[in-house]
Amino acid sequence: MSYNVQIFNIQTMRNFENLHTDDFFEHSENLSELTEQQFEELKDRLIAYDYELLVTKKDYLEFRKVDFSVQAILTKFGLYFSAASNADDIFEISMTASEFTDTGEFAKFDPQQGEWEI
Repeated sequence: MSYNVQIFNIQTMRNFENLHTDDFFEHSENLSELTEQQFEELKDRLIAYDYELLVTKKDYLEFRKVDFSVQAILTKFGLYFSAASNADDIFEISMTASEFTDTGEFAKFDPQQGEWEI
């Protein structure tokens, strides 16, 4: 079993709060796209945090954290972290995602808890 944490722009969080449906994330029209600048900033931050770019596709970039069982997928809608179910990996993605909200442009969503952090 894995642990997941997600980063979205603030507008997606507002959409979630306004709609508050159980299937919110299943409908892409509920998600606000990242700007090109936000996408590049998240990509650069991942690399600065020792995430290695593994896969470059039209719709997403896939990263792996060096020395951890952690994966990050960056799409036009957000940044999706996934970790193995061990304490070190979970701590890594949780702290990294929290730090990525420091610009005020992004919000962290923890699907296990159903909670947002800005």
